[in-house]
Order: sequence, then structure tokens, then C-alpha cells
Amino acid sequence: MHPDVAALLTVQDDDVIIHELEEQLAALRPRLEVMAKERDKAVNSLQQARQTAEAEERRRREVADRVAQHRALQEKNQAALNSVTSMREATAATAQLDQAKRMIDEDERELAAIGQRLVEANHLVEERERIASELEAAQAQARESLAADQQAIEVKLVKARQERQDKANTVPRSLLSRYERIRSRKRVHAVFPLRGNSCGHCDTMIPLQRRSMMSGSGATEICEGCGVMLYAAE
Repeated sequence: MHPDVAALLTVQDDDVIIHELEEQLAALRPRLEVMAKERDKAVNSLQQARQTAEAEERRRREVADRVAQHRALQEKNQAALNSVTSMREATAATAQLDQAKRMIDEDERELAAIGQRLVEANHLVEERERIASELEAAQAQARESLAADQQAIEVKLVKARQERQDKANTVPRSLLSRYERIRSRKRVHAVFPLRGNSCGHCDTMIPLQRRSMMSGSGATEICEGCGVMLYAAE
């Protein structure tokens, strides 16, 4: 095997390692995205529960204020009834007193229903706060583990890329440029040995003249079938 080809193969070996490390790094991102979606879902659910509880509390205060107003009206009507001087005035005051009582009864029934809903809403807030807190604690550990994995992979990547660059400096520029151009087409491996009379990648038959040239000079050739670089292995 020609020394230049041997040097190029060591570069390819490093590129395969770098590719694997980059895939490992990329595989961490979906896991982080899933955790972020789970956390957002829990937070949104908690916010909705809080908004519901807050709305019920506002409604409770409104109805309670209305009950107080109707009670004040009832007291006023009672005072008016106590001071009437004619049957006509007594009838009118009694009617107003009955109307105020009906409104108070309706408001108190509504207030009781709101109170029950408010209790349920507050329980739901507490439950969703617990879920969000537990999720955050669990994810904190997972994110810490993923961060450690990410850092370890990045360290390996830096080292692998530096070693690859050092080895690439020993490969003739024209040969390296051809290799990198082929590999840029989303190939993990760009260099293959001849396998008998054929391409070691796609089994396309290589003409005898080209095979003889590769064996005699150590030159590389491009496979007409799949476009990879070919060399004659010993």
C-alpha cells in the first residue's frame, strides 16, 4: 500500500470516530427537548389551575359583596316596614323585603357553590404544584447527567479533531482534497480497497488497466459506480 494512502486511511479512521462522537452529541438534544416539553406542560397546567382558582376567588368576593349589599338593603327595608303609617306603605315595604330576601338566598346558594368549586380548584393547584416540583427535581438530576455526558463527548471531540488535523497534515493536499470532497456527500467512509476485480463498496467491476495502474503506482481511482475512492490493498 502506498504510504500516502496509508496516511489517508488513518485520517478516515479518525473521521469515523469524529462522526460517531458527533452523533452521540446530537442524540442528547432530543432528550433535552423532551424534558423541556414535559416541564412546559407541567408549568402550563399549573398556571391554568392557578388561573381557575383565582377566577373562582374573584367571583366569590363579588358575590360576597353583593350579599352584603342585599343585606344592607334588607335592613333598610325592614326599617322602612317598622316605620310605615299606612297599609299601602306596609305592603310596598313587605314586597321589597321579600325581594331582598330572595336575592340573598340566591346569592348564598351561589356563594356555597363557588366555595365548593374554590376548594376543588385549590386542591388541584396543590396537586399540580407537587407534580411540577417533583418533575423539576427529577429533571435536574437528568439534566446534570446529560451535561456531564455532553462535556465528556465534547472533550473527546476536541482531542479527536486535533489528532485528525495532525494526521491530515501528512497527506498530500490534492489527495486530501479529493477525499474531503467525496466525503462531503454525506458519506462516513470515502476510501475503500479493491475487492478482487471490483469496488470494495458497490462491487462495480474495475477495468484491468485501471487496476494495474493502482497496483503498480499506488494511485487511487474513483469508482464509476458509487463515486468512492479506491486503492489496491496488498
